[in-house]
Amino acid sequence: MLLVHGVGSLKLKFLLNSLIVLILILGYGVAVSQTGNQSPLPITLKRMQIKGKISIKGSGAHTYLCLSSDTGVDYRLTGALKEMIWVRYQQEMMTLEGVISKKALGPGFPAEFTVHKILTENP
Repeated sequence: MLLVHGVGSLKLKFLLNSLIVLILILGYGVAVSQTGNQSPLPITLKRMQIKGKISIKGSGAHTYLCLSSDTGVDYRLTGALKEMIWVRYQQEMMTLEGVISKKALGPGFPAEFTVHKILTENP
């Protein structure tokens, strides 16, 4: 370790301590800003049944499979059964069982409903 005595060493110690404090403050700021960007936790892990009409909503590359419930709430459908529902059941009334996996974020960003089971199908 370099031992320097006098006024120069005090300035060097002050600069090093200031640099360490600055690094700690910046690191804390980054950590705090990252916590606000985490995806929301599921609002319910309880299985539920939702009845409504299947449709495709959105435009261009932003289309999504939607279940418009009887209560007027739209849900973006996700999960392993999504592709089958997309191909076979557009414009059909259905009852689906699953969980709400993501909260609605506002207009154009409906809640996500992960489908676990199709309960009713129209012939």
